[in-house]
Amino acid sequence: MPSYSNFRQKGNQPQYRDKRNGVPAPPDEVKALSLPDDYVDDAEAVMRSLSENRGKPITTSKIRNIFSLVSDIYNTENLRDEPKLLPESRTALTMMRIRVVYEAGREESVKEFVKKAKLLEYIKGIGDDREKLIDFAHYMEALVAYHRYLIGGREG
Repeated sequence: MPSYSNFRQKGNQPQYRDKRNGVPAPPDEVKALSLPDDYVDDAEAVMRSLSENRGKPITTSKIRNIFSLVSDIYNTENLRDEPKLLPESRTALTMMRIRVVYEAGREESVKEFVKKAKLLEYIKGIGDDREKLIDFAHYMEALVAYHRYLIGGREG
């Protein structure tokens, strides 16, 4: 069995240490948050913050791919008037959360976007509430719009 100097092995489970010992601790648990009423202003603030960052911004295709995940659920739920999400919409929302985590793990610019936009917290905060999902879809639409306005023409 290979020896790893970055973490200690206890049985089959690695025991993570904090950054002072060379290995970053696992991220904090994602807490559910409700989307604020002024989510369009928040979307603008997120994108302004990302546009000022000198690092590589999230690409248009990445942000639109994330937006398309919620758009599919929105298109189903927008035609209904019941207060609770359909079971298949809840499943799709869970799969969206998994996909967002995966994409954030693959690319640092996506991770920064996900953290600043609080996507995971807001997705978790939707629960099974149809109106919260619709508001979240509008928030994502605002993020895409401000991305295009502030960053869209500058990516290479």
